[in-house]
Amino acid sequence: MRLLPIIYRYNTLAKTVSVTGFSFLLGLIVQLSPSTVSAASGAIINPIQAQTFGQLVEAIAKAITAIGIPLVAIFLVWSGFLFVTARGNEEQLKRAKATFFWSLVGGAVVIGARALAVAIVNFAKGLG
Repeated sequence: MRLLPIIYRYNTLAKTVSVTGFSFLLGLIVQLSPSTVSAASGAIINPIQAQTFGQLVEAIAKAITAIGIPLVAIFLVWSGFLFVTARGNEEQLKRAKATFFWSLVGGAVVIGARALAVAIVNFAKGLG
């Protein structure tokens, strides 16, 4: 059973890479986000510049889409990599197919959430 230690090392490495990648992305987002407090006046500045609730919903949906679509693309590339490295192994092919499927589902959820947010805002504008 020489395969089990290899699988264990692969799973441990995958977990380490995913935690490190998430930490890097979170740190990058924090570093690139604009400051919310002005040093000169001490006043709080609204970074979204939303005046109404509809504008706030649109801004949040836009930000989530801007983050989600590149993540979907990364996971689609990752599933392609899994397909290539499977080399006919049924278990790895099953994992690659599942990754591809859930990447597509995630993409549909991200795009659907944006479309739903825009539809709700437009409906609310039509009421008032």
